[in-house]
Amino acid sequence: MKQQILCMFRSKTVYFLILIAALFLSIIKTIQPDLTNFSITTPSGKTQQLERPSFIQSTESGIYRLSGNLDMGKYSSPILRIIPDDEILSLSVNDKPINLNSIPHHLRKDYNRGFTYDLRDYLKEGNNKIEIVYSDQGGLMGIVISGEAEGYTIVLLYLLGSIFALIISLKALSTLRVSTPIKFLFIGALLIRIFYFSVTPADIRDHDLGDHIGYSEYLSTRWMPPPVDYATGGAFFHPPLYYYTGALVYRATQWFEPDNKVTIYRTQQLLSLTYSMGFVLFGLLILNELLNKYHHGRNQDLETKSHGVYINHQSEQPSAITTTQSSLFWLIGSLFAFWPVSIIHSVRIGNDPMLYFLFTASLYFIIRWYRQDQKRHLMLASILGAAAILTKANGEILIVVLGIIGLIKMIKSRDWPHYLKIAIAPCLIMLVATAITVGPGLILKLEGKRDKLYIDNIDGLSKANLVGNTASNYFWFDAKIFITEPFTDPYDDRMGRQFFWNYLGKTGLFGEFKYPSPLSVNMAVICSFFAVLMLIYCIAGLYRMSRDDLKFMAPILLSGFFLWAGVTYMRMTFPANIDFRYIVPILITFCGFYAASILSFERHGIKRMATIGKAMAWMFTASGILFILGIS
Repeated sequence: MKQQILCMFRSKTVYFLILIAALFLSIIKTIQPDLTNFSITTPSGKTQQLERPSFIQSTESGIYRLSGNLDMGKYSSPILRIIPDDEILSLSVNDKPINLNSIPHHLRKDYNRGFTYDLRDYLKEGNNKIEIVYSDQGGLMGIVISGEAEGYTIVLLYLLGSIFALIISLKALSTLRVSTPIKFLFIGALLIRIFYFSVTPADIRDHDLGDHIGYSEYLSTRWMPPPVDYATGGAFFHPPLYYYTGALVYRATQWFEPDNKVTIYRTQQLLSLTYSMGFVLFGLLILNELLNKYHHGRNQDLETKSHGVYINHQSEQPSAITTTQSSLFWLIGSLFAFWPVSIIHSVRIGNDPMLYFLFTASLYFIIRWYRQDQKRHLMLASILGAAAILTKANGEILIVVLGIIGLIKMIKSRDWPHYLKIAIAPCLIMLVATAITVGPGLILKLEGKRDKLYIDNIDGLSKANLVGNTASNYFWFDAKIFITEPFTDPYDDRMGRQFFWNYLGKTGLFGEFKYPSPLSVNMAVICSFFAVLMLIYCIAGLYRMSRDDLKFMAPILLSGFFLWAGVTYMRMTFPANIDFRYIVPILITFCGFYAASILSFERHGIKRMATIGKAMAWMFTASGILFILGIS
């Protein structure tokens, strides 16, 4: 592996990647006008020179005047993004006033995204004078100005970025020596996520965006973890691993686009996209491992038990497995890689994408240890599991899964001293991670500053978020609402939010968001219809499975069960809408179970049911892809 990595970095591909990156950055630099000779005049009439327009600490409240020069190159973009703090009042270029009536009032004081304005009719190549008058009420204040790519430039930037990502991915996949189906599915998953990224700004379909960015911003300037008391609000109650990676990206973005929050947010989205692709890769590896072992394991059973449970009287004789591992993997791998909600969460800023990646990577090595009983797999599983715990407390589920698998091994082998010995290091690693994650919340709870260890005090929650907490909320599933209502809503009972399974299932398809395009609406209904049928199919498949079938899937069944149990416990103790984003890795369990159902029907000679199962999965996958492509 080491030699392969060295060869990879010595190849011509590396120089090609450097060339693409240099071209990408040079285009971004070229479209930016040079900002020179800027000064700011305070409400009291004092003038201060600025290196460039930016957010600075306010010294007075009132009306400020910012003036300076825009040096427009041949390829500089005439479309400027202007981000004010607090509110822009007027704008003039080359002493010509610009009419801002077309800019909604809320955008003229939007200090996150600001607004864009096409000034091509006012700007000329070379030196241009710009003057901005704005108001400020205290705190940070100022104006950020940057050029925005347009037309073919945007297309070229996305093309270069996509080529860069594809080459990196192909090189990494070749180094890992994964199979051809995994390569194609991974690349397909990457391309559709890049498309989704291109049409999804950071503040669209987000969850607590400001809190997550705030934590990364805090670490980008201090680098030390915040005081324990910070864990009472925002995202600071989360463990810090993701936010340190976010802080690194935040600082890197500041080098070439200081104070431009739109660019900062977009680069943070790319970080999430990277973690999402790690989730896809290890999910595909798990499913491939499962189908490979299941296929070979079942064939061995058929050979060794030719007169046993699997081959009985001729009229009841189940057929041997006819679906090849490769063909079924194409189906199940596509189902997993193109599952809509996985794509939707792939560019959402927050610690969830990193958790999905590390959780799945740890689960993969748990499965390898379960199959091969090699200590190095156990160590990798525990290290990645610890990293998952340091990303989000949900990762603690891996401790339970790993512990149960270890206990099963001890009982079956009766070699207790051996397994107790090799468990020492993994236990210490994961316990330290748990202590770091739980520590702040536990301290605050003991001090009476938090009501619960993991969940905030429900008394501070809006009553609009509360739902029923009776048996009917958990045992009833309204299939009509689930299918006919394309999306759910955390505040509208008509869309099924009161029923646990309705809300969890619908957010497991599309999140708790709405998508207005007709294509997305229609595909959402179709996806919902097939999702219900696929769930029924799995229940029917369970009836046909043997004990050995479940043994093959023990690690993913355990992880799936405890993910479901955790979110159910949260819903019962905190009766508000708990959506699927907390348990996205359970998709691996579902896809694995669905594959086992198809194999089970085939093995028992019920080929028509196996064919129906495949058809439903392909229809669901195709509908999910069209749903994403309909988003704009």
